[in-house]
Amino acid sequence: MKTIVKGALLFAGIISASATWAIGTPAGTKITNTAVATFDDPATGTTGVTTSDAAELTVLELISVNVTAENVTPVTTNAGDTAQVLTYTVTNTGNGSEAFALDATNLAGDQFDAENIKVYVDTDGDGVFSAGDQLLTSGSSINLDANSSNPAKTIFVVVDIPAGATTIGDTAKIQLEATSDTPGASTAAPGDLLVGEGTGVSDAVVGNNVTDTASATFTIGAEPTTATVNISKTIAGRVDPFGGTTDVPGTVVTYQIDVEVVGGDVDNLVITDAIPTNMTYVAGTLTLDAAAQTDADDVTDNSNVTAGAVTVTLGTVTSGTSYVIQLQAEIK
Repeated sequence: MKTIVKGALLFAGIISASATWAIGTPAGTKITNTAVATFDDPATGTTGVTTSDAAELTVLELISVNVTAENVTPVTTNAGDTAQVLTYTVTNTGNGSEAFALDATNLAGDQFDAENIKVYVDTDGDGVFSAGDQLLTSGSSINLDANSSNPAKTIFVVVDIPAGATTIGDTAKIQLEATSDTPGASTAAPGDLLVGEGTGVSDAVVGNNVTDTASATFTIGAEPTTATVNISKTIAGRVDPFGGTTDVPGTVVTYQIDVEVVGGDVDNLVITDAIPTNMTYVAGTLTLDAAAQTDADDVTDNSNVTAGAVTVTLGTVTSGTSYVIQLQAEIK
């Protein structure tokens, strides 16, 4: 499927012989040259000077354009996303002013086509697409001068991703094409003279690139998720001073903390359990997944017990990982 959005990009301005961005001498520049002969006349003992007639030429307009895709790696997106952006630069590489039609097109050979393709000009020049940038519609134009300090414009191709594009790794390639609007240029060969079609000068010459293209790619990535840590604390058991299970002074209670990471990886995960004021931690009872932990803050493990709290440092944890922490405390 081929989807095309067209606009016109007009490069215009006052030609300056001192400009440095054109590929050569600005169109319309007049170059005048004369030859001079000096000689000595032995008969009269004088020196003579003869100047030739002036040989004059006017530099014609050379039509040329370059399109560059600024997204050198695929832009990750997801099914149903709207206003997804690819960035290009269109440069008038000729030596005058010129109008170029812009076509944004879905290329063949990929897995899906983008929808609702639109072309915008970076109006504020910040290189970032925003609502204030100019939408290029049929017949619209912007002004640039190939001989000025800014012969290029940033162009944004903005699309919607179809809801059915759900396969991770699938791609859509979007091509931006710029073609000279000068009559006859698009079908002429490099070096052809276009009589009467120059801007600021009578004629124009077709360069090597009256049409140029560049493409960039969207790729479907994994749907973004939000990491969550699920934590619960329960009483796994108790033993009172009489061998029973009543809650009286002297009863030892076994607490269990269940931890599960879901929805994404997390960093710097720390579990803290404050010991109630009416209880005392039973030394040496802390375990992590049934493995005994030291109470001291040392390099043996990542656990630490103080008078008022138990701390277990889990660090970086991948999604789907779970832990079981147990400890005992005695009712005062």
